[in-house]
Amino acid sequence: MVFRLHVVRHAEGIHNPKHDISILDPPLTPKGVQQSERLSQIFPFNENVGLVITSPLKRTLQTTLVGFQQTLDEKYYPETSASGQSNGARLSVSPDIQAHSARPCDTGSDQTILRSEFPHLLWDELPFDPLFPAKEGLYAPDREALIERGRRFQSLLEKEFAALADTGRPDIVVVSHGGFMKYIISHEKLAFDQAGWMSFFVRFDRDSGMTSMGIQQ
Repeated sequence: MVFRLHVVRHAEGIHNPKHDISILDPPLTPKGVQQSERLSQIFPFNENVGLVITSPLKRTLQTTLVGFQQTLDEKYYPETSASGQSNGARLSVSPDIQAHSARPCDTGSDQTILRSEFPHLLWDELPFDPLFPAKEGLYAPDREALIERGRRFQSLLEKEFAALADTGRPDIVVVSHGGFMKYIISHEKLAFDQAGWMSFFVRFDRDSGMTSMGIQQ
């Protein structure tokens, strides 16, 4: 079977304008919030998406919640916010798609901090590796670990696509980082603006894993 995967880069973080790598887990700038709001207005596949998977860094979480407020289920938002959709898409968090380096700007926050800053997320229902945010083991910044994270995440995508196949909302959105995109999907035209996305047709093979069948224009 062929599935549709939407790969999204986070919006502008406060480290981006001056390339300040010393900021730990930077959130979005006001411009980044605006970019995410724009994403929510122009993304055309809201009713097709059954699952949004995000990196657990602040800038990706913010991009996800603002940029896909017309996609995600309303249970992930305050009742007074008028965001989220009735019977909308499920949200999941994956440390496998966190940023690729061990620089402070690419290192996440402890879950206690994330819980306090994103209190409306259903943290007890979200899968979360207790090793995060340590940049060691599988999350080390070396190429071997990055490749393995990509493979592991592709295996997760295969299972999630199979689960969504008969739901009427078969698409998956992935919100990650520019430096890690190539480990999720390999494509010669892979290039993302801040809060930009590309939609791919993918399939899974027992021997070759996930392969891209082309970009939806």
